Amino acid sequence: MQKQGIEQTPEARRNALYQRAFVIVLGGIFLAILVQAWVIGTRLDELFVKVGNDSVMRLVSVRNWLGGQGWFDTMEYRLVPPEGVLLHWSRYIDAMIGGMIILFSSFLPTATAEILAITIWPTVLMVALICAVGFGMRRLFGPLAASFAMLCVLTWPFTSRFYFRPGQIDHHNVQILMTALMTLAAIWPKAPLRSGIVAGLAASIALAVGLETLPYILALGLLLFLRATFAITPEANRLLITFCITLAVGSVVLWLGQTPADRLTYPVCDQLGMPVLSLIGIAGAASIIPFVVGLRSGIWRFAVSLVVVALGFALTWPFLGPCLAGPYGSLPLEVQDIIKSAINEALPALTFAQTNALLLIKMMLPVVATIVIAGVLWMGLGRSDAGEIIKRDIIGQLLILCTIGLIAVFFQVRLFSMSAGALPLLAGFALAALLSTYLKSRSAGDAAKLIGATVLIITPFVIETLVKPVLPKRAQTTTAQDRNCRDADALAALNAVAPSVVLTPMNIGPAVLLQTHHKVLSGPYHRSPEAFANGKIPFVLPEAEMQTYLSEIGAEHLVLCNGSNYGRGFATELAKGGEGSWLRPIAVEAGDLLVFEIIAAGDS
Repeated sequence: MQKQGIEQTPEARRNALYQRAFVIVLGGIFLAILVQAWVIGTRLDELFVKVGNDSVMRLVSVRNWLGGQGWFDTMEYRLVPPEGVLLHWSRYIDAMIGGMIILFSSFLPTATAEILAITIWPTVLMVALICAVGFGMRRLFGPLAASFAMLCVLTWPFTSRFYFRPGQIDHHNVQILMTALMTLAAIWPKAPLRSGIVAGLAASIALAVGLETLPYILALGLLLFLRATFAITPEANRLLITFCITLAVGSVVLWLGQTPADRLTYPVCDQLGMPVLSLIGIAGAASIIPFVVGLRSGIWRFAVSLVVVALGFALTWPFLGPCLAGPYGSLPLEVQDIIKSAINEALPALTFAQTNALLLIKMMLPVVATIVIAGVLWMGLGRSDAGEIIKRDIIGQLLILCTIGLIAVFFQVRLFSMSAGALPLLAGFALAALLSTYLKSRSAGDAAKLIGATVLIITPFVIETLVKPVLPKRAQTTTAQDRNCRDADALAALNAVAPSVVLTPMNIGPAVLLQTHHKVLSGPYHRSPEAFANGKIPFVLPEAEMQTYLSEIGAEHLVLCNGSNYGRGFATELAKGGEGSWLRPIAVEAGDLLVFEIIAAGDS
């Protein structure tokens, strides 16, 4: 008699279907990432110089290191010579990219090895982010929620468009990946020791490569502290203590690994140093001491923590005090105003919206929609079943973290990164819950809820494919980055001019460093007020004042973008065909770049 197979239950068949869907979605996303890497990577030799100033300057820094500049020497000597500008970036990122270049250079030309490295690095980080979100979410909420979470990563501009495309080699992609790992570890319902180690290591790595994630780490730490203080469970206590210890140890080790001995005590406010380490120490002590002394009351624990924080600030005030004004606080007000207007990602959301309203909508609407939809679903979760209680706790934490990120955007738009770890997880939970409800009811109302939520959460995709093509084209003012002014071949043509000190508009400076042998006087790096000022102020001055300014800063050549509008100064006249007796046009095949030699007083 033939043995009959055991018939699967409807739930088992559904789970098997969701598992297959997860594999298909994961494979499709990987394929899309690889296709993007191939399409963009094959054109990076011409496109990279247009990617962004920070990525361009990162490659300049990597080249300096590979060319023999010391590990602890992050000075860019060709920017604002002869002193140069000390960059506040981490060598750890340089080491990863530079290591790839060394490897590929063993069997490829150096130029090809560079292109391959700057293509692979952000691609690997994107794959790692997808895997972290996908597999983490599958363990927490199942394969269906994981599939939606991965698709959210792929459609939200902040995680797909801005920082993970080939050529994007500044540190923000690493920070977003670390934020996702921190978030997953912090909400993990089991294994508090392992979760604390993962979250602490991810936080220390994020701080080592840049301080943009510091507000998120403080918010995450505060959430863990409040849960441990008032929930008073062994798991919450172990998670908090392990996180604090790992963060402190990891931060110190990474700080020592990238900071020269003669700068260890410098009170730097824009990178991992004594002020941030002091803050970590205070937070760690305030978190751990109440548990070490055995206080059982949440109120008493909280009170003792406040006392420790107050004492800690009093003891470390020489390090922390100067940093309260932020990394730009010590700069001249004129330079601060330039930074506020010249760096889009540092603008508050409402200011950013004045010139980039559609982009802000694409970034913000999915966050708002996800918080609202997930919040409604969270309120409907049960309070008696153990599984529902765990789910409710996880979603509650994610809602808090995502909301904090949304609020932070109104201070700086780049702080969308504070929502990057929680948003895909919340979106995955919400869409999976709505789909499951519809599959059970098959009602038109549930179908409408699912479709509406999906459209809101994937707003960027809807706008790009349906809305943007029918919008009227907006007339744009030509700026220094328009037309061919950051064209790789045009910039390389400047090498026909003997090495000199060149003044350019701010956004062209790093590109000139990358593509030419010249030194430059301008660039968007706040540790040099001169670099910021030189990239803006002389271009809005009348002719006589501009001539005096350029003479004082030692400029030998002036490079402008043909037809650009720099304001009401003499530079706009020059860009539109004007002449100056103290300037000699240089005939060079440099696309839309206009090159002038600055004639010193007394020269003919």
